[in-house]
This record gives sequence, C-alpha cells and structure tokens, in this order.
Amino acid sequence: MSSMDNPPPSFICLVVNEKAVQWFPKKTIGETTYLIISDVQYEGTLNSHHLRSVLGCNNKEGERSDHYCWACRSYKTGTTYFYYCNECYNYYHKECVESPPIFISSYHPKYPLQLLKYDRGIRRECLCCGLEIYGLVYHSSISDLFMDPLCASKQEFSTIHNPERHEHTLHYFPRKAPITCDVCASDDTKNCFYSCLQCDFIVHGRCINLPHVIRISCHSHRLSFTSSLPFGNSWFCGVCSQKMDENYGSYSCTKSCAYAVHTNCATLLDVWAGKELKDQPELEDDNIKPSFEEMGDGIIRHFRHAHHCMKFIEDIEGVFDAKQQYCRACILPLYDGNVYTCMECDFFLHGTCANLPRIKRIEHRHRLILVKGGIYFCCRFCNRYSCGFGYTCGEGCLNYYLDVRCASLSQLVDHPSHPHPFFLFYQRKSYQKCSACERTESISLNCIERDFVLCCRCASLPYKVKYEHDEHMLTLSYEKIASGPCWCQICEETTDPKKGYYTCSECRVTFHTECVLGNDIYLKEGNELYTYYGRKVEIIPNNRLSRPICHGCRKRCQYNIVFKNYLGNIFCSSMEVIYSR
Repeated sequence: MSSMDNPPPSFICLVVNEKAVQWFPKKTIGETTYLIISDVQYEGTLNSHHLRSVLGCNNKEGERSDHYCWACRSYKTGTTYFYYCNECYNYYHKECVESPPIFISSYHPKYPLQLLKYDRGIRRECLCCGLEIYGLVYHSSISDLFMDPLCASKQEFSTIHNPERHEHTLHYFPRKAPITCDVCASDDTKNCFYSCLQCDFIVHGRCINLPHVIRISCHSHRLSFTSSLPFGNSWFCGVCSQKMDENYGSYSCTKSCAYAVHTNCATLLDVWAGKELKDQPELEDDNIKPSFEEMGDGIIRHFRHAHHCMKFIEDIEGVFDAKQQYCRACILPLYDGNVYTCMECDFFLHGTCANLPRIKRIEHRHRLILVKGGIYFCCRFCNRYSCGFGYTCGEGCLNYYLDVRCASLSQLVDHPSHPHPFFLFYQRKSYQKCSACERTESISLNCIERDFVLCCRCASLPYKVKYEHDEHMLTLSYEKIASGPCWCQICEETTDPKKGYYTCSECRVTFHTECVLGNDIYLKEGNELYTYYGRKVEIIPNNRLSRPICHGCRKRCQYNIVFKNYLGNIFCSSMEVIYSR
C-alpha cells in the first residue's frame, strides 16, 4: 500500500481509461458497483498516458468551471490549475489526480474514506455539496457517506459567510442529526449542516450557494428564492404537487402569480438548466411571440407555412373528408371544431394547433422550440413516431422531441379514465405501469389521491374520433355500458373498459382504440421512414380488398396504413419495421 500513497499524475488517466477497466477489482454497495482504486497496481499496465499541469480558470466557489473533469465527471471548480492529457485530450482536477486511496477528511474525521470509482448504478450525492457523483468518489462503509475528491480535500470549512443567503456567519455542525434545513425543508442527514449561533437558522452545506433567480421547465415566468411564503393560502408545489410548508424556503413566481416550488424540486436536473439569472436581463422567449400574423378578415400567415396565407373556417363538422384531409401539426383527421386552411395548397391546421406557442417549457431543463414536420421523430413521452409538428430542444440536446399533443399536456390533466386530476411529475426514479393499458413507461401522470398511473400514450388519445362506417362521432370512454361483455365492431373481440374504448352514444357500439386509430396515429401515407440499419421504408395505405399479411406478427394487417420495406415485406407497426433488417 505504501507505493500507492502518492501515485504519479499518470495514475488517474489509467483509472478513467475504459479499456483498462478490466484490471480493476470491484466492490458492490447496495445496487451499485464501484472500482476499488486503492488496490490497483498502476506500474506496468497498458495505455499509460502522462498528464501535464495547465492553468485553469479562477471561478468562484459554486460557479461552473470552463473545463470538464474526466475523473469526477463534473464542471466543479477546483484549484487554479488542472492536469491535461496530451494523448486523450482530457482535463482532470488537481485534487482528483492527487487523491490518495485512503483519506481522512476534515468533514468526516472519525472514519477513513476509501477512493472508489463508479462503474454503473444509481446516483449518489456528495455529503458536502449535495451534488450528484458520477466518477471518482470517497466512501465510508461505516457511515455510508459519499464525498467527491474536491470536497474531501477542503481544509477551511468550519465557517461560511454568505450574506446573500444569511446575514450571520454560519458554523459547521459535525454530528449527524434529523434537523430540518430552513432552505430546502428536508432533514437529509447524508448532507452536512451549518448553523447560525445568533439565530435559529439551520442550512445544508449544499443549500448555502443555491441560486437566487432561476427559470424552470414547468412555468412560463422566472422564479426567485424566498425564505417563507405568505400565510393564509394553501400552497402546493408546482413540480411534485405536494403541500408546502410556508415556514421554509422555496421558489416563487416573480410575476406575482400564485405559483411556488419546493427548493429541491426546483433544482432537479430535468427541471432546472443550472443557470443563475440574478442581475441578468430576461431573454426574448420570456415574452413569446404568437405563432401567426393576423392579416385581417380571418386570414393569417402561420410562421411554419409562411409562403401562403390561411383562412379561418368555423365548426367544420362534416365539411372535410377525414380520410383525405388532416391537420399537419398533430396529423389527426379534421372531424370537427375550427380549422385554418391554406388558400393555395392542401395544408390544414386545427384552430388549437395553429395557436401552439413557438417556445414551450415542459419536463426538459432547456426551452423547446416548435419545428415543422416532414422528417419523422419519436416522441419522448409516448414513444410514438410522428411526421407532424414537434418540439425539440433549443440548446442542442440530440434526439429530444415531443409531439404537439404530448407537449400540450399541462401540469394538471383531467381525463375520463379517472375521477381525480392527474399531475405530471418531474422527479422519476423508476418505471411505472399504466393503470389503463398496463404498459411500463418512464414518463407518466399520477393521481395524488390514489395509486393510479396514466401513461402519456393513453393521456394523449383524442377524445372524439370518426369511424367511416358509423355516421356519428365516437367518444373515448372508460365506463362499462352493459352488464355483459361488449364487442369491438371491427375485430369482433371483447373491449375492456379499464383500457378504454370508443363508443357511439346513440348506437351503443364499441371499438378498440387501436382498431379505430391504428398503432401509428401520427404517421401518414406518402412519407418515408428509415430502419435502424438505414434502410428506407414506405408508408402506404391499407385499402386493398384483400388485406396483406404482416411479416412480423403473421396476421392480416387491419390498420389504415402499413409499412413496406426495401424487400417488399409488409409490416403493421413502425416499431417492428424500424428495428428490423
């Protein structure tokens, strides 16, 4: 062990090299597997790179560094210089490179900490700063505490003076105790506490440098930190929808609307982009422009169809052929309601789709921008493929898309499947099974009053549809309309009220949702897809007298469209054909 007390700079480069992972012993803690750095013999191994020191930026503590450390996997600010690898072009904190395998930290002086590295597994939080740890980590097996190398190496920690957070000097509280933090309202003992000796104020170390003004994905205005909320109102968190305690810190709307969020909920990775907006001017998208320009007399020019003008038609029930005309934004047929139609070409938009905002903030930490269809994408919420309009990340996150119906899901959703409203939760730790269709999804809506979950595929189903062989409109229902089983008029199999079905209120007939809509309700014939292996696939109408047999399920295709690959094989579903050869 003596040879490992002061490892050379090249040591860390070996640790983060993925090709060298096979040489490292492993240790399992709970559900997580780590690499044991302290037992590694670094001399004589392959791929040994040399690191050189380079000047870093003089960022203040709590700010984001300009360099990404490939050891602790973070942008945290360390000392004034980094180590840099000439061969793999990566940066490493000085503290990470020089981290000893066994270390006694001033934050945790009773027990030694062992240096580990994540292999894969669940996230852990640093005892000191509260940030999630992805790379190198110090761990105490006795107290089950984790610290990143930067926090573990700090010496001056006993007092903190941050007048913007608290007017008095804060003192480190070394003992683990169930004390409630006045900023985040939690008693998490996995994070260290600081206390004020002059007044009754307790705060986590991670909460001292929280931002003052932020922008989150589920509210249109900026939020500012407040130490307490006005009394007399019932406050519910805008992210998790749980009741809030007015006596503790939170984030509230700067525009004076009755909206507040728990401190921990507001700073979630999927909710907040990590930017402090104090003393910064509001961006242009804070005042979102309308989607179209009014030309007068019911005529508009939509920004996604700007080369032609569109006219307004009110209450179009029975005016259009639903098999031929459809909305170019949501790809659903034109059954009823208001419609904008192009004055020069075959381009239609529902009234609600024409008014979609150009910029949307929902679920994702960055702003989402409305883009025109044509090239298909897979919606992150419902996992359906669509060739209509969609929202994509405005900060360049690859393959992040939402179709317009899922993007229109508000924080509070009423649905005929359940008597209580649903809330779109942002803190998701596991997959949940939909109480209606029983699919297991990572993104879903939850009922707070009961243990009832609804996936976005079910939540975004259209409420009214039209079937070509029924003269009436069909409505989505989850109620049992007969004492015995009901039969689908298309496939002649039983319908399940729990999963939902379409029914005619006058004829009392029922239809499976898939039988009326098909599997791919946001794809239309005439478009093209590409398989996972780059092969082109045609979308063709399924209107022949003899329906073809699906190459995947070996049954006759009963939906309105089918998919034909380069070999001439027919598939029922886009999911089958995209991942096929």
